[in-house]
Parts: sequence; structure tokens; C-alpha cells
Amino acid sequence: MIDVQNLSIRFGSHLVIDNLSFSLDCGTDMIILGHHGAGKTSILNWIFGKVKGSGKLIVDQVKISNPTSKKLLKSGVCLVPEEGCVFPDLTVRENLLFSKALVNNDNPIPTNEGLFKKLYHLMDSKAYSLSGGQTRMLSILMGMVRKPKYLFLDEPFAGLSKDAIDIFMQQLKILKVRNVGVIITGEFDNIQYSEFNQVIKL
Repeated sequence: MIDVQNLSIRFGSHLVIDNLSFSLDCGTDMIILGHHGAGKTSILNWIFGKVKGSGKLIVDQVKISNPTSKKLLKSGVCLVPEEGCVFPDLTVRENLLFSKALVNNDNPIPTNEGLFKKLYHLMDSKAYSLSGGQTRMLSILMGMVRKPKYLFLDEPFAGLSKDAIDIFMQQLKILKVRNVGVIITGEFDNIQYSEFNQVIKL
């Protein structure tokens, strides 16, 4: 379980997040809703040590002090940022292999599952040749192949077609069955928020 306790984030005199607490179990999901500037990304960035704030972060009953992306990845926590993490001069396959190597994942890349199937025909294409939606899907897959216990996705549906969003929601169910805890941020059309185990509105 991931516990965030009494989180407050301030930028100058502006209090963005005020005493927020939540927890996420393996095999469950959460969506954090809010308008632009409400603090959705700031919450994830605080968890990964990218912004300052007050509060406690506990991962599987271990308090994480001075968190970093590397430290959290070792604890099974992975963030896919809104701006993505794709290397444009590498192929789709090479991006996925690089991401797998970060956690010594020797499992083959899935070819007939959800978003993987959606990009399979582009495996040998350079990432710079992908559309915005395809690049976003690749970023999400790069997070998934790191075999996370907890996967955080910041604005994952930005640039995705309705068809791709539907496939992602199916993929989300697969992740939950595999006991992965998932947090996503953003507000989206054509999604029933009641499908998520938890909904936080900022």
C-alpha cells in the first residue's frame, strides 16, 4: 500500500494542496480530478521528490524520506509524466527494451495485449515518426514494462483517440488483475469515473 499523509504544497504564497491524505492498495485504481493548475501534477511530483511540500510518504509500510525516481522505482513505484519519457531517435522496440532494462525485466514484450497490440505494427519505427497519441501510448507502455507494483500516469489520455482510451481502460483492468495499483490524473470525456475504486476531486 502507498500512503500519502497530510500533504500540503505551497508555491510562494499560494497554497496548492492543503492537508491531503489518501492511500492506494495493490490491485486498485484511483483518478485525481481537477482543473488546470489545481495541483494534480504537483501531487505526483511531490511523491517523486520533484517539488517541495510537507507530509509523509509510506510505501509498503516503509517511510520514504527524500524520495527520488530511482529510489521509488526500486520500491516498485513508476511515474509516467505528462510530457512523456520517449527517446525520439530510438525505435518503439528500442524504447521498450531500454525501459525493461532499467528493472532487469527479461520477459518478452507482449504483442497481443491492449496497447501493445495497438503499437505492434510500429515496433521498428523511430519514435519521432509517431503521432502525438501514439507517442503517449508508448510512454504508458514504457511504464508498464518496468513491472511496477504501483503505476502513476499523469494526464495519460492527452492526445489519445476514443478508441485508444477504450483500449487503455481495458488495459487498466488487466493491470488490476495483476495486482498493480494505478493512479491517473486528469478529466476526460467518455469515461465513467464510477469505474475507479477511488476518485479525488481537487
